[in-house]
Amino acid sequence: MRLRSPRAAADPALAAYLNEQLARVSALLDQLRRVSRDPGLAAERAVLGDLRRQVTADRATVRLAMRRLGAPHDWAVLGVGWASTRAARLLPLLHRMPVLDRIPSVPSGRQDAVQVLLELEDLLAGLHRRQVAARVLADAVDAGAGPDGDWALAVRALPARAEQQLRAAEELHRRRAAALLPRPAR
Repeated sequence: MRLRSPRAAADPALAAYLNEQLARVSALLDQLRRVSRDPGLAAERAVLGDLRRQVTADRATVRLAMRRLGAPHDWAVLGVGWASTRAARLLPLLHRMPVLDRIPSVPSGRQDAVQVLLELEDLLAGLHRRQVAARVLADAVDAGAGPDGDWALAVRALPARAEQQLRAAEELHRRRAAALLPRPAR
C-alpha cells in the first residue's frame, strides 16, 4: 500500500480503514468518559483522566494523518460508529445481569466491584484494539514514501503511546481484581 502525497486522494481501502479507526478511537473516548464517571472508580479518576487526554491526542493524530494522506471523513461511517457506541452501552447489561444473578446474596458493594471489573475489561479490549491499529497506521506511514514532518512523527509514536495506555489500564485492572478476588491459600 503506497501512500500518496498529501494533496492526492488516499487509496479507498486506506481511507475506509482510517475512517473505521477514527470511529473506534472516538468510541474508546466515549467509553473512557463513562468509566471515569463510575463511582466505583473514583480513586482511579486521575489515571483514567490521563488516559482520556492521551487518547484524545491520539484521535487528533489520526485526524491529522487522514488530512495529510488525503483520506476524507466518511460521515456515514462515523455516524454509524457513534450510533453503535450508544447501542453498545446496552450490551454490558445483557452480559452482566446473568453473572450477577448467579452470585447468591452478594452485598451491593461486591456487585458494584464485579461491574467495575467487567467495565475495565471492556476498556482493556478497546485499548488493545487501539494498540494493534496504531501499529498498522505507523507501518502504513513507514511503507509509503517515508513522509516527514511532525504529523508523521506523531503517527510513528502512536504504537508506543498505545502500549503505555494499555499497561496503565492493565495495572488499574490488576489492582481492582486483587481487591475483589481472594488469593488462594498456600
